[in-house]
Amino acid sequence: MKKIILILFTTLIPAITFSQNITKIWESDSLFLKPESALYDSSKQVLYISNINGEYLAKDGNGFISMLKTNGKIEVLKWVDGLDNPQGMGLYKKKLYVADLNRVVQINTKTAKIEKVYHVENAIFLNDITTDTNGDIYVSDCFGNKIYKISDGKINVWCESGFLSKPNGLLCTKENLLVLNMQSKTAYAINKLTKKSHQIFSGIDNLDGIVSNGKNGYIVSGAWQGQLFNIDGDGNKKLLIDLGKEKIITADIEYIANDNLLIVPTLDKTVLGFRLTY
Repeated sequence: MKKIILILFTTLIPAITFSQNITKIWESDSLFLKPESALYDSSKQVLYISNINGEYLAKDGNGFISMLKTNGKIEVLKWVDGLDNPQGMGLYKKKLYVADLNRVVQINTKTAKIEKVYHVENAIFLNDITTDTNGDIYVSDCFGNKIYKISDGKINVWCESGFLSKPNGLLCTKENLLVLNMQSKTAYAINKLTKKSHQIFSGIDNLDGIVSNGKNGYIVSGAWQGQLFNIDGDGNKKLLIDLGKEKIITADIEYIANDNLLIVPTLDKTVLGFRLTY
């Protein structure tokens, strides 16, 4: 492991180079409490971080959302609290949508107030959220093997097909909804109009987060083993980093393409920032 000293935040911070493509440039303070998901708000130039802060699947009201600067400094630790098990998030026109067990919480990013809650009676474990350019919101139910859609202020089952196998990470593209299946170790693309589907790739354990890499491909996380992969446009996989030996989990990631900055919540107490080069 090669260590390089960089000047950052006006102090000396070690940046660890794991490969020719990815370099750790910062680690946040150890104040987060099971940080699960990261989402960038370009209008504010901040990251939202969901914190479970308790036992998985517990309705305890301990969960909260933090605001993190892109240099790794915590801006507000408990920006919005009172959630149960906040997981994936989506953003559309100053509205932040948070998957919270069997409900989707809508937060006004201007006021930091919860302004609407979508309750889903039959949902078991709502996990990830992605937003479409037209305002549609897609939500995965990992244990219920369903994908829900919020449209025109209502939430309904959008997909319940046999290829869903503990669906976790979601990502909207122009034509498709991309879905990561944790159980079958597969990724699928579902056409948003026809709902026809095809497999993109397979063979990655514990699939969690998926983001565009800004290069006609994707970055995905294999959470529990601490791995990050680059997926090219043909579905070919390349391991970017393996943090398993350090016992670091790579949960629901975010990527800021303009800065080549990859954000990795660890489900422990910190969030990590990596610089990618292609």
